[in-house]
Amino acid sequence: MICHTSSSNDLSKNASLKNSCVAWFKLAELISRREKEKALNLYRLIAYSLNDKGYVLQVEGDILWALQDDLAIEKYSQAAYLYKKERKFLAAAAVYEHIITLQPKNINNLKSLILIYLLLAWSEKFEAFFYKLINLASENEVDVDQVWDFAKNIISFSVNSNNLESKYFDKEILSNKKDKNEYKWVIGSLKIVFKEKDKELYDLMKKHCLDNNLNFNA
Repeated sequence: MICHTSSSNDLSKNASLKNSCVAWFKLAELISRREKEKALNLYRLIAYSLNDKGYVLQVEGDILWALQDDLAIEKYSQAAYLYKKERKFLAAAAVYEHIITLQPKNINNLKSLILIYLLLAWSEKFEAFFYKLINLASENEVDVDQVWDFAKNIISFSVNSNNLESKYFDKEILSNKKDKNEYKWVIGSLKIVFKEKDKELYDLMKKHCLDNNLNFNA
């Protein structure tokens, strides 16, 4: 009797897997034929079997982008936000990077990506995307004062583990922050970026560090 039940369960799982594969294949066909409404309706049915809400939104973004619908960016942003809220920072970073590839001048998402790499203590990525932010400032896509305000909040976060009031940070995420020493690389990274890309920001940061007894040569 036990063996029979196990066999039935296996058959049920195989049938479910087969149906799922057929559904995904059908979805791909609908997308290739640009049948948007049918594709989205089918995907909504498929999504009921998916437990990761961030992933559901991410795939919906992929479908919309394949169908040349600008709503894809909104879905990607929602997916990244959910990943971030669930502390799936690498997944969030991957989605934000994808958004920036599609929309290089999306300032808010670029800032969000920089903050994720800050939280991950991934200095190389942090610097690379801060370079992009300063490049946008040089193209007048964002005001230099806004970049400096953003940088000051990052510096404050990096040296004060109890600083939870910044408008750039989600308090829920910051509550998981550990020892402030794990962020002591931040001033050095910002110094490298500013020195190479913007003398005004470099001088502002130097003065800020001196005024607040921070180690500018960290």
